Amino acid sequence: MDFFASDPFLTALAVDYHRARTVEFRTYGIRGGQVRLAQADGRRILTTGPFYDYVKPVPPDGTARETVTYLPRLVTSVVALDDEDPAGSVPASEDVAPLVVWERFSSWDEYLALLGTRSRNLLPARRKKLRRTTEQFGDPVFTFGDTSGEALDLCVTWKIAQYEGGHETLEDPNALVMLRSLFDDGHLVLSTLKVAGEYVAVHAGFLWEGEYLDLLSAYDPAYAEYGVGRELRLRLLEYSYRQGHRSYDLLLGAEPYKWYYATHVQLIGSYGRPPLVRRTRDAVERVLKRRLIALSPHLFYRVKRLVISGRRALADTAGRFHARTGIRRTQGQGQGQGQGQGQGNE
Repeated sequence: MDFFASDPFLTALAVDYHRARTVEFRTYGIRGGQVRLAQADGRRILTTGPFYDYVKPVPPDGTARETVTYLPRLVTSVVALDDEDPAGSVPASEDVAPLVVWERFSSWDEYLALLGTRSRNLLPARRKKLRRTTEQFGDPVFTFGDTSGEALDLCVTWKIAQYEGGHETLEDPNALVMLRSLFDDGHLVLSTLKVAGEYVAVHAGFLWEGEYLDLLSAYDPAYAEYGVGRELRLRLLEYSYRQGHRSYDLLLGAEPYKWYYATHVQLIGSYGRPPLVRRTRDAVERVLKRRLIALSPHLFYRVKRLVISGRRALADTAGRFHARTGIRRTQGQGQGQGQGQGQGNE
């Protein structure tokens, strides 16, 4: 079972984000298989929410008594990528979640050799910047499983600052409650890079049954010239390989940097037909976004910022209401692979 179908994740999604009073975990039939989803308050099937990148089908086992008619993001297949042109292996119209499948490599050096074929500059530039960092500040320190709340706060702050119009998810109070609950429960794992005793880069991800999911990454812009973000990702990739993880999932999105690292890609499509209300809303949002950007990108960002602020105010009001009515978070039943703290190779 993947993490997005696990009890801990679905509990956080239902209770911390959607403010459900009760949550049940059920299997639902789809064409050719079944999926595991959360049902909130005995009626609402949850298929969307922050940090919920996709749903993976599981083989039918006869337990599904109901069917689901629509899923916005369902993994339809996993495709091996071409070594020299990974992005060219996938139709541009597909939604994707690139990943690294470690069983392909007999050594870490073999994986580095693959990276070298994709970018002649990637590894030499890393060595040059690492040398500069070490000469000026001393050896960077990598930690997997950092339990510092400060590191999580910095990761969120740095990430928000990257977006001119604001970050819709990370500025959503309910999404932050969900993120912090997963962190407090030990399911959100932080990997950090320190220079001269100070945090300069942070990765947040999930480790579940031998699969690492790279959820969120950010770095201190004051250290951008030293390549600290890339340095942390490469150390985390090496840690994942040496720990014997099955895969390193770069999650939803076709950002160019992901194709440097991925060996495979999960193709993602919608399943079924969305409800009329959703189709109408999505169409209106697309039209408004196109028109605002065409008129003025800065106007679009100002409007986006106002929308985010409005949503934050509504979420704060709802949070106070739910606190008065006594909604309490419950623990999920799933058990994941333990996460230890350790040092990476430096």
